[in-house]
Amino acid sequence: MDRTALRRMTEETTALPTLPLVACRLLEAVARMDAETTEEVARILALDPGLTARTLRLANSDCYGFPRKVGSVELAVLVLGPGTIRDLVLTASVVQTLGPGDRALTNLWNHSMACGVAARALGERVRYRLLGEAYAAGLLHDVGAVLLRQQHPGRFEAAHALASTQGQAMEEAERGLYGSDHSEVGGWLAERWGLPAEIVEAIACHHRPWEAVRAPELTALVHIADSLADGAGYAWAPRVASGPATASAWEAIEPDARRRAALLEGLNDVVVRETERERELFAEFRGTQEEASWPLSQRI
Repeated sequence: MDRTALRRMTEETTALPTLPLVACRLLEAVARMDAETTEEVARILALDPGLTARTLRLANSDCYGFPRKVGSVELAVLVLGPGTIRDLVLTASVVQTLGPGDRALTNLWNHSMACGVAARALGERVRYRLLGEAYAAGLLHDVGAVLLRQQHPGRFEAAHALASTQGQAMEEAERGLYGSDHSEVGGWLAERWGLPAEIVEAIACHHRPWEAVRAPELTALVHIADSLADGAGYAWAPRVASGPATASAWEAIEPDARRRAALLEGLNDVVVRETERERELFAEFRGTQEEASWPLSQRI
């Protein structure tokens, strides 16, 4: 399969999954900075009765210990915090859409959540104003890999084996076998889903941050967060350090090398702590023990 055929498959095949309406609306709200308000998150959440029920269940769980029963979605979002429930719903919607798959995809989903957490944590330190957007872009940055793994498992495993044995970056191995890589495919899928242009670019360019035009800061955050997630123990594929790419990313968010060191101080511990917290909340949000173990309950 060459690049043209791969793009045609991503853009035209009706069998590909579609992102739920709630996730699309939340991502649109994130881009407008509306997803930080209780009212807007509650209004969007009400579009999906199942997600509403899960939100109410989480708000009434022992995780929060609210002194009285939470009976409305508005109060539930207030108890949980609009940012927390926004990120949980996005995660649940994306995982539900593309499915848990096997152990390899479990590792990938764990990495994706950690990347979202790392992008949000680093974004907070550099005062990036759209932290929900940073989390969403980090969560979705490797969605193209999920798609490649599902649509062409044999070729994807061959790329993974090449990366593991030949010292190649995963995206380099993919380009040799597909004529494209998971970041470009992810951008095509995100565009098909109608996601905000900034998130589309961050997904498509996260291995080539110097190509970002519309959202260079967001793309840089995701590129660096990708490495931070690996360093925190949530890697899903062999990684080859790219000095020029990382230097380009840092130039977009903090040109001063001395300040970079301060930004990174203690960040690994923050990523691990917040990722594990997100995974606990996600398990509770999913509900039953069986659901809670699918696919983000174990750190592999």
